[in-house]
Amino acid sequence: MTFFSLDETCTFARVSFDEQLAVRFAVALGIGLLIGAERERHKGRGSMRSAAGIRTFALVSLAGALSLSIGGPALLVASGIAVAGLAALGYRRTSQEDPGLTSEMALFTTLFLGALCVTQPVLASGLAVTVSILLASRTRLHRFVRHVLTAQEAQDALLFGAAVLVILPLAPDRAVDPFGVLNPRTLWKLVVLVMAISSCRRARKTELF
Repeated sequence: MTFFSLDETCTFARVSFDEQLAVRFAVALGIGLLIGAERERHKGRGSMRSAAGIRTFALVSLAGALSLSIGGPALLVASGIAVAGLAALGYRRTSQEDPGLTSEMALFTTLFLGALCVTQPVLASGLAVTVSILLASRTRLHRFVRHVLTAQEAQDALLFGAAVLVILPLAPDRAVDPFGVLNPRTLWKLVVLVMAISSCRRARKTELF
């Protein structure tokens, strides 16, 4: 039978921890490269091009992971302030050519996604993919909102959002009648389901993209 000393056990644990942390740093780097690759395509050219490209996003994501690992939340907040300041300077330089804040907000988001990799890498990866899809869908989203979505449909979408995000969480999850049958939350879920089905039926009749 083989026995390990306390020092050997601590060494194995330290190596395992370092490997795990290295994987999470790699995920943070991948997140920065993923979002940065999308932003690089819309960076522009010439003197008014965006300051942040694929390398900047990769470094910012790594900075988020390093900040949380080394200095905890305090250093992460300081890094966030620094990135926000740099993003503000970049926006000031390009605001006349492109008044949008998408790249600056994406850079700021990438910092915290990198930090999230330290504790929840799977969630961070999923959010990074979602952010990349959202950024890449700029033209389609603008076309949908400006040329496809009608005023009535926009109002219906707001009502549906309020029904799901505001009313449903506030609805009591208990019976309110003497017979113990009527549950407001269950009833409202049925209302939300009917609204969703109605929206899907209208969407089938409309060319979304």
